[in-house]
Amino acid sequence: MIVQILSHTPIWVYALLLVLVGFGLMQARTRTVGRIPALLLPAGMIVLSLAGINSSFGFKAIPLAAWGVATTAATLVGYVFFRDKRIRYQATEGRFLIPGSWLPLVVMMAIFAAKYAYAVMNAMNAELVSTPMFAGAVSAVYGLLSGYFSSRAVNLIRLATGPASSTTI
Repeated sequence: MIVQILSHTPIWVYALLLVLVGFGLMQARTRTVGRIPALLLPAGMIVLSLAGINSSFGFKAIPLAAWGVATTAATLVGYVFFRDKRIRYQATEGRFLIPGSWLPLVVMMAIFAAKYAYAVMNAMNAELVSTPMFAGAVSAVYGLLSGYFSSRAVNLIRLATGPASSTTI
């Protein structure tokens, strides 16, 4: 069954997986990044999450509400309790020093796996996929995972605009 699932997976899905792995591996090394590029990954992952909701369920009340609540909750919890306090902002150059971490890769792979699992279930015509409860649950999972990236973006914006923005590296 696994071979059949993998053989029916479109080539672009494998390409997307390789791109995500590449971006995730880039996050694993310490780097200096400008303001806009630093925010592109969080923004891109949030857009990808919303696109997943739209393609899976459409922009309907239950999926959007579940995604919004989960994203907001994960953003707040992530920023308050789990933000990476090692990130530094150099105001004179408008750049961040971002320590390497494997966590972005893990979260990207979790988002990919959730979307892939949904696609497989949908292709197998699983009745569960069409229920509002399932749409809400999957959308909440996308939101929780996206919350990691949005909390990271909030942290970067706060560092660039807050009192610590004059800190040098």
